[in-house]
Amino acid sequence: MRKEFKVGLLGAVALAVFYFGFNFLKGSDLFSTENDYSVNFEDVQGLAVSSPVTFNGVNLGRVSSLEPDFKSGKIKVNLLIKRDITLTDKTEAVLADDGLLGGKVLKLVLKPGKALADGGVLIAGIQPGMINTLTGKLDPTLQNADSLMISVTKVAKDFQNSGQALKILLASAQQSTQGVNAILGSNAKNVSQIVANASLLSANLNTMAKGLESQISPILSGAKATTDSLNKLQLSQTLANLNKGINSLDNILADINSNKGTLGKLKGDDSLYLNLDKTASSLNALLADMKANPKRYVHFSLFGRKK
Repeated sequence: MRKEFKVGLLGAVALAVFYFGFNFLKGSDLFSTENDYSVNFEDVQGLAVSSPVTFNGVNLGRVSSLEPDFKSGKIKVNLLIKRDITLTDKTEAVLADDGLLGGKVLKLVLKPGKALADGGVLIAGIQPGMINTLTGKLDPTLQNADSLMISVTKVAKDFQNSGQALKILLASAQQSTQGVNAILGSNAKNVSQIVANASLLSANLNTMAKGLESQISPILSGAKATTDSLNKLQLSQTLANLNKGINSLDNILADINSNKGTLGKLKGDDSLYLNLDKTASSLNALLADMKANPKRYVHFSLFGRKK
């Protein structure tokens, strides 16, 4: 070989290595079998080229490039995914934090649907970061702490106001006590007179009670005598006679129910009723025949009776 040919070949190889290495550093793997997909985000939040694309912690690809679209205000993220992974039109690419270091990673959420061809667009999603989650959990606690501080401050103010009101109340009570003492001191004589009048009234009431007792005693004695007179009445004998009459009536009714005596036979035997009914029927027939044939029963003649 000539030296020129060797130099040219070496230059071509160097250019090829430089090209392939540069594309590899950009995230393009020219020697792998991968499909190209894309997803659009309004904010990639620090996502970089060569960031991993995972599914349940398993690395399935990487971010190949980031292309901002200034018209729509979105960032187009190109992904390289292994060809043996089948994605659907329902698959989501969720932007999430990669551990505690603050890096970003795309997590695939596989859902059933139509198979997505090479160059398809995935559905974008954003997972809240750990800091945002902690902030969201701490916000209610901080709000509760603020509410507690406000409540404590309000209680302290109310207690201060209550202390002042208590002082005013005690001062008013002291003034009222002093006023009552002054009234009692100025009306001591009147109070003594009132007590004396009350004592006199009690004595008068006792005297009236004794007089009423002497008047009521004869009335009570008369009532007692009346009660004794009522007790002396022969109520027991009257009740005994009444019970005896009721027993006699029960015996008569028992005899009637047992078909004893005339009333019992009339009650239990209907022959008398039947005979009376037949007699009445015969009498009606006789009267009817007498009206129809009076000559058969009554004969009246001035010249004698016919044979």
